[in-house]
Amino acid sequence: MYSFLGKIGIMGGTFNPIHIAHISMAEAAYRQAGLDKVVFMPSKNPPHKQDISIIPEKHRKAMIKLAISGIPYFEYSDFEFEREGITYSANTLEILCKMHPENKYYFIMGGDSFFQIENWYMPEKIMEFTTLLVINRNGSNKEQLLVHSRSLKEKYNAKVMFVDMPRMDISSSGIRKLISSGGNATRYLPLKVAEYIKDNKCYM
Repeated sequence: MYSFLGKIGIMGGTFNPIHIAHISMAEAAYRQAGLDKVVFMPSKNPPHKQDISIIPEKHRKAMIKLAISGIPYFEYSDFEFEREGITYSANTLEILCKMHPENKYYFIMGGDSFFQIENWYMPEKIMEFTTLLVINRNGSNKEQLLVHSRSLKEKYNAKVMFVDMPRMDISSSGIRKLISSGGNATRYLPLKVAEYIKDNKCYM
């Protein structure tokens, strides 16, 4: 990633495949947090998904680029793909902040991940180097989110912002299952991504 003075949202994940809820999350974060850019950064070997078959990097990369094409404030990054071994968010964020201390980073995550963050690798580093942008797309109770936020602030001096977004019951695992069973997942995917999956027989 190049040096860019501003507020940068990091949208991580396996994106296996990227779907419309990912795009909606990034849009909501961009607008409500006043970000300058959202960087889509796919994970190479996510530690919490070692038992899941992940489609080759070239396909995930191509689908992300298709999904965000034409949106000037969205950007793709190979930052984690280029690193060896298991990629941890804590390490990635620490490296980014040391490389470009002029930037302010925001880590975009869903409410489900927010409740699990203390189980991640070195969560204190994630909360040291970024502001958590929490998107409640899975219908979690707002009061529970606030209670957890207060707890993280007390333990880690965490910086937490909440982003409002309509509930979208879409998941990459559900899309993969639907496609593999012969179903049509087009309504859950950006059009170019749906076409790419069909043309390349992904998840079939």
